Amino acid sequence: MFRWAIGAVADVCGQALRAARVTVRDIEASVPHQANVRIIDAAVKAMGLSSSVEVARTVREDGNVSGASIPLALDALLAPGRVRPGALVLTAGFGSGLSYSAQVVVAP
Repeated sequence: MFRWAIGAVADVCGQALRAARVTVRDIEASVPHQANVRIIDAAVKAMGLSSSVEVARTVREDGNVSGASIPLALDALLAPGRVRPGALVLTAGFGSGLSYSAQVVVAP
């Protein structure tokens, strides 16, 4: 699951970036599914995200809360102002059913 998640997340994030007609350099924040910090860190590395990109890592505080992890993690970046309104945010989700998706959104 670990290796699959890293490859799947990196691949689907690349697809989302291309569909949004942006590059990894345009992304200001990344909000992946909060299943495992090792998966998050390895996927960030595989995607080549800059160290200046805010990456949500709330799994230690919130645990793996399944489908709620992305909106909760996004809020954890927005509430204290770690992500500015209008910033491009790359979100990615994956599950044990081997399903996955990603999208580029504009921060409110």
